[in-house]
Amino acid sequence: MKILVSHSFFLHLDAKEAKNRKPYPPLASITLIAWLKQELGLDAEFYDVMFDENPAGLVAAIRECQPDVFILYDDDFNFLTKMCLENMRDAIFAALAESPKTGLFIAHGSDASDQAEAYLNAGFDVIVHRNAEKTVVDLLLNYRENPNPAAYRELPGISFLDDLQVVHQPQTKTNLPMEFAPMPAWAKIDLTPYRAMWRSAHGYFSLNVSTSHGCPFRCNWCAKPLYGRTYKAISPRRAAAEFAFVALELHADQIWVTDDIFALKPGWISEFADEMAALNVRIPYKCQNRADLITETMAAELARSGCAEVWLGVESGSQRILDAMDKDENIESIKTASRLLKKHGVQVGFFLQYGYLGEDFSDIRQTLALVRECLPDHIGISVSYPLKGTPFYETVAAQMGQKKNWRDSGDLAMMYRGTYPP
Repeated sequence: MKILVSHSFFLHLDAKEAKNRKPYPPLASITLIAWLKQELGLDAEFYDVMFDENPAGLVAAIRECQPDVFILYDDDFNFLTKMCLENMRDAIFAALAESPKTGLFIAHGSDASDQAEAYLNAGFDVIVHRNAEKTVVDLLLNYRENPNPAAYRELPGISFLDDLQVVHQPQTKTNLPMEFAPMPAWAKIDLTPYRAMWRSAHGYFSLNVSTSHGCPFRCNWCAKPLYGRTYKAISPRRAAAEFAFVALELHADQIWVTDDIFALKPGWISEFADEMAALNVRIPYKCQNRADLITETMAAELARSGCAEVWLGVESGSQRILDAMDKDENIESIKTASRLLKKHGVQVGFFLQYGYLGEDFSDIRQTLALVRECLPDHIGISVSYPLKGTPFYETVAAQMGQKKNWRDSGDLAMMYRGTYPP
């Protein structure tokens, strides 16, 4: 059975990211390829659209490969694909319109889950939702034995068309165990253009590693279409081995840990620091965390393991707004986390978002005051984005017009009635 895997993020179609020149390979896509090899013995081909200016290359790849199964598998670990950007959706739909229908076409990703009907009408046969690795493996196992729709339509966690009506099967609650997760199939992707862009623009080369899936917290603007409020992590030993491989074999100078929350499990970070020391590998990395999880011990162990930069989801300096967001966090914990990380030589990044429902100028002043007091090393600023499936979306849905998604990551349109509309 011939399988072709690709993804939907075209760097050229996101002006902000194209200017940033910090491309990361589609980690989830090449990890799926490794799962297919490990579980089914299937050697999938991969086509990378990252540096393509238009969908023509993907169309050519489908024509050349003539796959029995084409899988559009977006990078679940990258915040850019979680944004459900219209430019990427349009490019994929354009590719499908020009591609020969050689077999079963499967799509997975945040946008495909949110817009299942649109993807099915564009030409995909199946949308795979939550816990996708197991669902794709089960689907291909059945389809290999019986290549017709009846082979997979009873599986949980998928959507498909039946007599032009969308059928959504119940979500699956199980996935392939992370303790048996294979290393991503790095050999399937050409890292040369990634390395060249990073080094020419920034003087170093950064690659991405994932050590966990999901987030158990309840921030009401955070979309969780793929893992829900769950959290599963690989072992510290396995994580250290992957860091070592990326550093020594792929020659990365830095690592971006893509986890929503890095090292959430008690004791995990200390074991990880021990494993890195045992391997005698030292590579700087950046990660995301919650302020209320940064203790003295956590900050020290992050530093010991090589962490150079921690990004905190601060969002606002107003406790009123944090409470409205269901952040379950307080301003003092942000100040404490910032102080502790700096004490141990770890740079601090603040994610801030403006325009949350009900935010007024007094809340904005409090955010500015918090930034002035903590003096983070980096700041990332966005506008509150109501993604489908979130409580925030349900709250503001009646205020939204035809526009439901940003076109690219620099769009930042306020799609509901904020206090200070643009």
